[in-house]
Amino acid sequence: NMGANIQPVPRHSVLKDPNFFVWGGSMVRTDDGTCHLFFSRWPAETKFSGWLDHSEIAYATADAPGGPYTFKRVILKGFGEGNWNEMSAHNPSVEQFGDRYYLYFVSHVNKNFGKNNTRENHRWGQRIGVAAADHPSGPWTVAKEPLIDYQEGKGAQGYMVNPGVCQRPDGSYLMIFKTRSEKPDLKDRMIHCTATAPAPDGPFTIAEKPILTEKEAEDPHLWFQDGMYYTIVDDQRALYTGTHGLALFESENGTDWEPAAHPLVMKNEILWEDGEISSLRYLERPQLWLDDSGRPAVLFCAAMLKESPDSINLPFNVHIPLKRN
Repeated sequence: NMGANIQPVPRHSVLKDPNFFVWGGSMVRTDDGTCHLFFSRWPAETKFSGWLDHSEIAYATADAPGGPYTFKRVILKGFGEGNWNEMSAHNPSVEQFGDRYYLYFVSHVNKNFGKNNTRENHRWGQRIGVAAADHPSGPWTVAKEPLIDYQEGKGAQGYMVNPGVCQRPDGSYLMIFKTRSEKPDLKDRMIHCTATAPAPDGPFTIAEKPILTEKEAEDPHLWFQDGMYYTIVDDQRALYTGTHGLALFESENGTDWEPAAHPLVMKNEILWEDGEISSLRYLERPQLWLDDSGRPAVLFCAAMLKESPDSINLPFNVHIPLKRN
């Protein structure tokens, strides 16, 4: 019942910038106690839709998981013409496996996929990439090819985005990602697929059967705990919990998924430590930080206020503390 563990949020546990749309954030902590946060951002003048072509992945640090975080530099941008990751870098998810760090992200190529307009062609060209480093501060080495691409007969036939990756008990790796299908009964719907690999940087083999196809959701964050696989998703259509918010799923094998007994993680609102409640227009990109015992301790989310007195209501990343049982 993760929803019962959501705690009030300190006012300093927010990362925002008056010049940028700040979006999904993912954090790892090194042995010296430094917290390393990777997040998406794009210039405010490009509007909300600017995420697709103008997003970059930036890096910030803090002395505590809840912040406050200090911006350091930009880690990843689009690599330019001739590369699979030609335009933008978006939706980071960072993990430590062994003594290496892996930064999973989304990018795309400027190519005509036969869609209705340039934007849809760019979306259809989105793929998942990975960068690796010996330390979160870098340097980061970006793989020259997408981590996954089309595989004949598999469940993913459209774009492939928003990965969550964890290590399985047998030492292999499991990924969940959002995609599309060309099958008539699934066409034009958000679905998910799983993929497995012998190493964090692949090669990943996509499962034939997609998951979470009955109803739409997105932004899966994946982890393994106490013999079970879990994923938090954005229940954007309020189809699993009855409200627009975050939902929890579980699986014994990583293949067959069901809503948890208490699926609602949180509604589209933030309860601050001072008692104020902020209603949100968006609450997306859930990313957990697990403490040294492997327990969920902080939930990082992209958020945007439903109403704001500011002239420009820019999204931000919020770092939500969790009660640890």
